[in-house]
Amino acid sequence: MTSSVWLHKDEDFRPGAELFRSERHFEWWSYSATHGQLLLRADSMPGAGHRLSTTTEVLFKPVDAVQMQGTYRGLVIRCATEEEAAQIDRDTSGWCLSEKDRVLMLESEGVTDYVITAAVGWCEGVLSDLQPSFFNTFSAYDPMWPVKPLHGVGGEFDIASPHDVAEAFLTGLPEGVRRERHRYVHVLTAVTEENGRRSRHNVGVFLTETDAEEAKRLVEPHVASCWIEPLAVVL
Repeated sequence: MTSSVWLHKDEDFRPGAELFRSERHFEWWSYSATHGQLLLRADSMPGAGHRLSTTTEVLFKPVDAVQMQGTYRGLVIRCATEEEAAQIDRDTSGWCLSEKDRVLMLESEGVTDYVITAAVGWCEGVLSDLQPSFFNTFSAYDPMWPVKPLHGVGGEFDIASPHDVAEAFLTGLPEGVRRERHRYVHVLTAVTEENGRRSRHNVGVFLTETDAEEAKRLVEPHVASCWIEPLAVVL
């Protein structure tokens, strides 16, 4: 990781203070209703036809209100002045701002937008093609491979079809391309018992939950216990 910053304290947000500046091309990358997370990503310069060696991500959390473009050719994030914050409070009928909320201004090419949020942070570094983002990484507390840029409820537009999964097994996956799609398969696991000793076995992987349930029905009479768990296939 080249750099990592997280701002959430009152002293981090002085009225009018500049927090972040970059010449990169940013895109609205992901949103999760869980904790109101909003993620921007930049891995290229405006007008460039290639990816940079590092990726920059900016996370706002939790977001209460936003006025934002889909892309920014260069981006400055600063704290609103007291006058700007008061005007936005009036424009949003005052229902958004709480004691913990900060009004942040987003500026790019003469356009000024805003985000009302409690905290903001950013990371820059080398993002593996398998890693969905810097802000949703593998955790021992939830030992499942992360398949979305943000933890929680999202749009689920990155779910691959069963045909895509089968095609990947038949033809392979291209090199140097980000793995941004996934599909959950269903793993049937069983525990057998012999001479008082128990052993755990992964019995099979099934593309549909219906097939997995049928396999479980057939296996169940012959084992001490069995169950189905979802597992992500990352494409």
